[in-house]
Order: sequence, then C-alpha cells, then structure tokens
Amino acid sequence: MGSGGAGGGVTSSGGVAGHAGSGPGQGAGSGGAPATGGSTGSGVDALFGCKFGWGEPSPATDSWLQWVTNWMGQSIQANGSVTSCETCSWLSQLSSTNLIPAYYAYVIGFYGHVNGLPDGNQSSGANLTTGGGALILGAANADCPSGQICDQNKIVQAYAYYAKQSHAVWPTKPLIWLLEGDYVQYTASSQTMPLTYDQLGKLAALITTAIKTNMPNAIVAMDQSSWNADDVTNSFWNAMKQADLDLVWTTGVGNNNGFLATGTNASSYNGKTATYAYLHSLTGMKILVDESAGLSQEADTWSNQPAATINARIAEGVIGINVSGPPSSYQSNVASLSSQLKSICP
Repeated sequence: MGSGGAGGGVTSSGGVAGHAGSGPGQGAGSGGAPATGGSTGSGVDALFGCKFGWGEPSPATDSWLQWVTNWMGQSIQANGSVTSCETCSWLSQLSSTNLIPAYYAYVIGFYGHVNGLPDGNQSSGANLTTGGGALILGAANADCPSGQICDQNKIVQAYAYYAKQSHAVWPTKPLIWLLEGDYVQYTASSQTMPLTYDQLGKLAALITTAIKTNMPNAIVAMDQSSWNADDVTNSFWNAMKQADLDLVWTTGVGNNNGFLATGTNASSYNGKTATYAYLHSLTGMKILVDESAGLSQEADTWSNQPAATINARIAEGVIGINVSGPPSSYQSNVASLSSQLKSICP
C-alpha cells in the first residue's frame, strides 16, 4: 500500500492512455472492464433503478431527478497537497434525498490552474494543453522513479484523500466519479512533455485504484472527447483497459442519429468512432452523457426529443444525461417521456 500525500494509501497497479482538451471550460472520454447486469438489474445497469437517469448540475435537489453533478478538486494546492474536501458538505446535504451524486473529478485540471495553466480554451499562452504533461511528469511525480508514474504521484494521492473523505460522509450509496474531462489532452503533440498512452494509462489505473481502495461504493467513469480522431479513440481505449473503470462519460447531443457532436457524420475524420454505439461496443461499458461539462452551455437536445430518439440512445448504451442548461420545460418534458422509455436493465 502506498502512503503519505493527502491521506489514504493506494496500491500500485497497471497502465493506460490519453487524449486532448479541458475542464470547467470543456468536456470529454472513458474505458475499462465491461459492466454487468442481471435479469433484475445489477451494477451500473441498476444505477438509476433500471431507468434512464435525468440529471442537473448542483445545487439541484429536485426529487424527480435521478442524479446531480458537482465539480471536485478545487482545494488542491500548488504543491499538490490537499487538506480539505470542498465537496463533502455537499454530499452531506444530499444524504436526505434519493439523488445519486456525481463528481466532475478534475484534480489534474485544478492542479494545473493553481500552477498557472488554465484550460486550453481559456488561454492561448501556457495552458493545460501545453504544460499539463510536464506538470504530471515533473512536480507531481517527484516522489516516483524518473519517468515512472507510481502511487506516490501527488495527483494519485490527492484522489486517495478525496475518496477517503468522501466515503466518510457518503459510506454506502453510489458516488459517480467522472474523471478528468479531456484526459487525452496530456498525450497531445502540443504538450512540451507529452505523456505516452502507456503513461497516461498507468496514471488512470492508479487514480482508479486510489478511489476504489478508499471508497468501495465508488463508480468510476473515464471521459471521451467527442472530437477525438478515429485512431486516437481506438488507441486511448486500448490503453484504458488497464484501469478498473465502470462507465464511459462524454459530452454529446441526443438528436444527431447517435453521433456525439452536432454535424458529425460517417464521412468525417472521426465518423467511425464518434458514436455512442461504437463507444459502447469498444469499451463494453454503458455511457453517461452531459450537455456541456464546462462554461460553454449547450441547448437541451435530450428531454425535448420524442421517446423513440431517447430509446435509440438507450439501445446504444446511454443510461443517463446531465442537462447542464435545463429549459423551463425540463421536468414536464421528462414526465411526458418517463412511461415511454425502455428499461436500462437487461
């Protein structure tokens, strides 16, 4: 077991790989071992009671919703230390509801922010898409052998701390961890010190182990950036097989014939892989979707669709949507769809 850092050790483990992107200004991917579900529903299939899950960002507490999201990782310091869990009081507030909480777990992103690296869509100078790799392999990795990511990496230890503290206030019900939007960006050629897919994979595996060791009720998802080229998606998810993941998460629309992004089609540079069905088949995992994980709010393309459209997404592996800019008709839209949607469980 590893030790030190911000609390809660982790076991050393395997490897995985990456992509390109953002955080509270963008969204992205995922991978791992197939989730399973019995005839009555188990595991992630039954996460929302075998129903398609409708969510909103915090501070939503409406009882008709199934899940709610919040950003996590903002208390990390420039030296990589963490001594407070800024989301734990939020979890406590949800304990009297039936809502399932989900973290936009953005430890690397916030660690970059406090070290002068904003999201790539917020600065054309030094940012996460240019300096994130060097931060991960340099200062964060100082306690590991040179070039080898280990469980003493400050990012891994920060995740261990957050998981241990979160488990103390949320000990039994599921907590979804939506890992590091645009995680693949740390392998991009724009980086001054890009990670290899294998290095990114090792980091993902260690992060996942850190979370699950300290919080057995965690459900961990990896992000898929909707603009990944076909070869990037395939390489990324091949590397992600080394991490113990439960779900894929991505930012996407509901009304583009199963393609993640508006305008994507079969003839585009990512037309073979940028579909929910392809991600579900490639990873063996179900998919959670958000309308926009960051600052660029998108119009709702889910609750205002006919039931046939949402049922098509369910058939492609999607089990829930976080509508980040919900329209005033959101609740009534969902109510009119509820009896017409297919079960998520086999």
